[in-house]
Amino acid sequence: MSPTDVQAFPRLAARAFDLLLPPSCVLCSCTVEAGMAPVCAPCWHRLPRILPPRCHRCGATRLTPAENNGCAACAAWPLESMRAEAVCPMKGNAARLVRELKYAGWTALAVPMGRALSDPAQNLLRRAGVPADEVLLAPVPITPARRRERGFNQARLLADGLSHVLDARVTELLERRIARRSQAHLPRRDRLANAPGSFRTSVRAGGGEHRRSVLLVDDVVTTGATAAACAATLTEAGWQPIGLVSFARAWRTFEPSGDSSPHM
Repeated sequence: MSPTDVQAFPRLAARAFDLLLPPSCVLCSCTVEAGMAPVCAPCWHRLPRILPPRCHRCGATRLTPAENNGCAACAAWPLESMRAEAVCPMKGNAARLVRELKYAGWTALAVPMGRALSDPAQNLLRRAGVPADEVLLAPVPITPARRRERGFNQARLLADGLSHVLDARVTELLERRIARRSQAHLPRRDRLANAPGSFRTSVRAGGGEHRRSVLLVDDVVTTGATAAACAATLTEAGWQPIGLVSFARAWRTFEPSGDSSPHM
């Protein structure tokens, strides 16, 4: 059996299983209509949402009403123009959806999750003064080894879902270098130090796309170190990164002074 066949086998098995048993919601196990996303409408509508007050720059939850300045979460971001928006806090069923997509192979979840990025994405576009048909959607890449292991990049799947709503083109502008250390379990300070130099691009802006605006897409933003590193790489290649849109954001509250509450 070839490597391609091995990667395809779980997806083929899942399709065969669906023919035998009705599909169910990944969150509550109730039956959902065949051909629909594997999450029921009640569970979707009960997902936690990010409420104000929030940082105007990175979208982090604040303890007090936010001014126009940033907070401890985005103080180290090198680009003043960089912004971030997310749909849900990374907790409860929102965190479960991310894990089911990312680690359990429920790629069908990327359709509703990607479409849900529409509102925060359009907020970023309005703030940057960029029409949707003039922006490129650039998924944050994962390492080649991780992509072979999973068979997909979850950020690319989310970007595809978002593109159908915005009518914007998805372009994989970035590549991830061999990871020095995984970001997943690093503390905040180590994430910030580990991310620079982790990305590269062989696609330079030029000709009709000179300084073309780029919106980064990812599943989760934690410290923003990965987004900042991606934005710096794109800027060096002549692109104009305007922000990052993600499905979830690490659940933490920040103050301008640099104080923050622990993860909840």
